[in-house]
Amino acid sequence: MTIGQTIKLYRKEKNLTQSELAELIGVSTQAISKWETDSGMPDISQLIPLARVLEISTDNLLGYTDLEFEKEVTELRQKFGGINFISDLNYAEELYILTSEFFNRHPDVSDIAVVALETYIELFAKGKVSISKTEFLEECERYANSIFRYETVADRIYKTHYLMSRAYDLCGDEKKAESYLQNLPYVFGFRDYWEAEIAFADGKNDIALEKIKKSFAQMARFTSRCIRLAGRIVRAEGKDDADRISLELDEYMLRLINAFLSGGDYLPHRQIFQKTSLLPGLISQNIKAGNTKRAKEHMTELLKTRDDFFDCMDNPSNKHCLMFIEGDLDGSWNTTKEKINERVANAEKFLKQI
Repeated sequence: MTIGQTIKLYRKEKNLTQSELAELIGVSTQAISKWETDSGMPDISQLIPLARVLEISTDNLLGYTDLEFEKEVTELRQKFGGINFISDLNYAEELYILTSEFFNRHPDVSDIAVVALETYIELFAKGKVSISKTEFLEECERYANSIFRYETVADRIYKTHYLMSRAYDLCGDEKKAESYLQNLPYVFGFRDYWEAEIAFADGKNDIALEKIKKSFAQMARFTSRCIRLAGRIVRAEGKDDADRISLELDEYMLRLINAFLSGGDYLPHRQIFQKTSLLPGLISQNIKAGNTKRAKEHMTELLKTRDDFFDCMDNPSNKHCLMFIEGDLDGSWNTTKEKINERVANAEKFLKQI
């Protein structure tokens, strides 16, 4: 195959458009098109970035294929997948032997370096690696430096930050562990989630569960805010169907809130505040849209939500929740009986207008 045919083949294997590939390596879309049709050639300075993005060697890119190398890489990759975390100790030992030996010969194959780092840390945590903390961290940094240099897939880069945070946490260097965690964006999971991963990996299950519940509560709040802002944007644009879209978004938010509230008898104050604030608006919106039946269904749901929550407040013993932190009174001033009854009264006024 020509270089152009190789670029096109591996670009399609990675599900990249020409413009996406061009953006990743800092050239124009026209340049990629010329390369793939063999009417132009990459500059020598572009070969390494191009090979990294396509996850092939420069030899492969230039048409020099080492069949034994390709076979070894393929067999290794078949033993692990995605960014799943490895916790089986026997499996970790097997993978570490294979991936570390491969890494020493090919430190530029970064996805395999990630597995070598992960398994090495797992073995150290379980006492299977007899080495000083200093030597352990130096080895971890060796893997990480290679990954940060050659890796282009965001998930693997973020996972490496997590793994290095765990490595330093294991060695008692909280400051360094913290510095690595700060590199994790929310799109890859809330901060409390990654702290929960570290706590769980170290056998601190109670701490891990509390942190994951906190992360879940943050996600519930964040999701609702996103939907609410989307509704505000639609209304601000003044489109002809803004009322319909806004109503659909609010109905969607209600379904999500109900899903968050389905994890046990304990009813988190913030989600009850969101629900009892949302339902009167939905009643009003459905009346305006001529959906009288739906408005009455929402009124029934509002009354049941109020009664269930008041019962929870009056009889708090033996209440539980699978995912929210029990006893969390965040925003409880908005879930007093007076506030909720006020919202119910407003909803009843809307229905009297029918």
